[in-house]
Amino acid sequence: MKNPDPSRSELALPDVIMKALEGGDCIQLLLCKPIDKQVSAFRKVTVRPLVIKGKPHYQFALLRGRQEVHENLLREESVLRIIELWTAHFREGYLFTQHADYHFRKTKQGTISMKKHAPTKALEKESETHNRKKQYLIPEGVPCAFLEAIGVMTDSGKVKSAQYHKFRQINRYMEFINDIVPSLSGSGELNIVDFGCGKSYLTFATYYLFTEILKRRVNITGLDLKQSVVTHCQKIADDLQYDGLNFETGDISRFQSGSRKCDLSISLHACDTATDAAIAAAVCADTDVIMAVPCCQHEIFQQISSLSQSGLLKHGILKEKTASLVTDALRALMLEICGYRTQVIEFIETEHTPKNLLIRAVKRQPRLPMREVRELIRQFQSLKDQYGIDTFYLEQALGEHIQKISQMPGHVMTGIDG
Repeated sequence: MKNPDPSRSELALPDVIMKALEGGDCIQLLLCKPIDKQVSAFRKVTVRPLVIKGKPHYQFALLRGRQEVHENLLREESVLRIIELWTAHFREGYLFTQHADYHFRKTKQGTISMKKHAPTKALEKESETHNRKKQYLIPEGVPCAFLEAIGVMTDSGKVKSAQYHKFRQINRYMEFINDIVPSLSGSGELNIVDFGCGKSYLTFATYYLFTEILKRRVNITGLDLKQSVVTHCQKIADDLQYDGLNFETGDISRFQSGSRKCDLSISLHACDTATDAAIAAAVCADTDVIMAVPCCQHEIFQQISSLSQSGLLKHGILKEKTASLVTDALRALMLEICGYRTQVIEFIETEHTPKNLLIRAVKRQPRLPMREVRELIRQFQSLKDQYGIDTFYLEQALGEHIQKISQMPGHVMTGIDG
């Protein structure tokens, strides 16, 4: 005797739901109200359509406890998976189509109750989606466990209005990291450090990108001076069951990578010379890719002076902006001298934060020719001289590293402080 078809049982999905899924009319499907209340059970499943290599798929976001996993299945496979999840795990569901919304649930009498409502979501054509709506690595409307845990998103996938700038910032940063993935090791576990991680929005986003989207194994360390922040972030990581994500209390300037090579370092808005300490620690750890979003800069502001630029520097706000630009230019040049290909690019629109520059440095293979290194040194020293800068933290922090470079054949570090 054949096993009964679950799609035909009395608690199966209503025909209108099945037809919408099979015909591609589904804009979003939500399964909720779990039958099993245990922590290990599925809490919620959100399904949305997408196209992969020209073929229609559905993407599943499955929330178990506070851990979320994604599955991308062909449309036919998706329907069977939805039937399985609905039959075994959930009591209630919502379907959104361009023609109507449907709310369906299992009743105590062993039947299915369904209500039909006016549509609340529009089905966008692919071209319209590209033109009108930003395609984020973490899409809107799809629940994401770590964004919910850090207060950016609700459990239904809605981005909180007060946190929308943070949502955009996280996605923007993930795009920058995604761009440099080809510069990282193509296999094995990646070692990543977030210097001055703070509330760790980007630490969690980095973990999510590599493990959930790119399917890579990682060992990520979030480093911060505040024990309370470290304890809070570690609890979130443990609740999400994010293996390979750990937080430690420590001073950036005293960081030691040990025997492990660092593949990627990130730092977001580390104040003043803490950004330089993070860059220096990353260079000394032989990091392949360094990404830093600087914050306030007081070191250069206190020194900067120039007779030729006196008309500019006599205005406090302009002097502050000039000091910031000069500081980041010196950082970029120092990274170039140390063997990195460096870019200074806009991080996020200035309407959200005035500290909107990202320094992205990728280790060169092979190193620059010696004559080009000498030219970079000349530019570095010339910029210091032009603005009357005597001391620069990053230059001093990398003193020993620079000496090693100077001992390489043909590398003469004239003009660089040891």
